[in-house]
Amino acid sequence: MEDKANLHPSVEEFKAFVREHPRLIKEIKEGNKTLQHTYEEWTVLGSSHEHWAPYKNKDTTSSAANEKEETADESSSTGTEFINQLMGMVKKMNIQDLQSHLNHFSTMLTNVQGLIQTFQKPSEPVRQRESESPFSFRRD
Repeated sequence: MEDKANLHPSVEEFKAFVREHPRLIKEIKEGNKTLQHTYEEWTVLGSSHEHWAPYKNKDTTSSAANEKEETADESSSTGTEFINQLMGMVKKMNIQDLQSHLNHFSTMLTNVQGLIQTFQKPSEPVRQRESESPFSFRRD
């Protein structure tokens, strides 16, 4: 057998990673995953990928609850940050400048619509035949 000193550094890192994720070891022992497939996923995704989060703790119910709490905290903090940024932008906004820009934009749209109408084919009005009236009489 190979000596432990001769193992590749990435294999040593993978072994340490597997020790930190006991649920992963359980999946491999139960036959749900193979060690080779897990190693390949680890090399592609890396050890910090969110894919490995469920395997980190032995207690899946508490880890799932923790993940939901973390996600809720992150989304509320992200929402709060967004609101704060939006309020900061509103405070910096000059209403007269905004009104001026909107007027210029409206004028520009009107000009573009006029230009488009210029290059469109004029719609042909419905022509009635002048020679054929509903009460045409013949001369005898």
